[in-house]
Amino acid sequence: MSSPGPTEALLLASPLLGRQAALAAADPTRDYEAYPEELAAIPGAVDRRRREFAAGRTAARLALRELGAPAMAVPMGADRAPIWPPGLLGSITHTGTACLAAVAWEGELRLLGLDLEEDTPLDPDLIPTVCSPAERAWLAGQDDPGHWAKLIFSAKECAYKAQYPISRTLFGFDALRIALDTGSRRFSATFRSDMPGFRRGHVLHGRYAAGEGLIVTAIAEPA
Repeated sequence: MSSPGPTEALLLASPLLGRQAALAAADPTRDYEAYPEELAAIPGAVDRRRREFAAGRTAARLALRELGAPAMAVPMGADRAPIWPPGLLGSITHTGTACLAAVAWEGELRLLGLDLEEDTPLDPDLIPTVCSPAERAWLAGQDDPGHWAKLIFSAKECAYKAQYPISRTLFGFDALRIALDTGSRRFSATFRSDMPGFRRGHVLHGRYAAGEGLIVTAIAEPA
């Protein structure tokens, strides 16, 4: 069975974002062109990393066109976060076989985050690092804890990406508490301490989907 590619990722992610966000996909196993100011961030990168990076920027430009924005360069900042054109929010994510990018106008959305993962169990050695004691207690009652731990990991990655343009703060997995609603396929990410732009107890709300060997998490908070 072949690995899930950009078509599967796009179909899975599309229902998670509202009409304010544009979504596009690319194939990180293919060779795409990237702008020189983008490639300057990864000098000497191995071929796989260069392909993944170029695919992410290609997906970003496809999403920008869909939104009606110019297909401009998306360089990487010193903090390794994408530098989006003025007035825009965006998020880029990939696995080894699929890449997604979402973009929106700042006047339409306040927060935008997207994460894509292979639907494989989270390494048991990573669970104590990724999951809090309360999250691990919840996992202990689930039939497939490795799958749900991977989903918690993805939700934290998604929430981190969504809030970073405001907080500009690097923090670890313990800074957020994830609660999953398996019935509605929604999640909440609660700040466990004060961050610039966010107080302790502030909650971000997102959605998730799993299928075709992939997990996708998304946050799109209206402005």
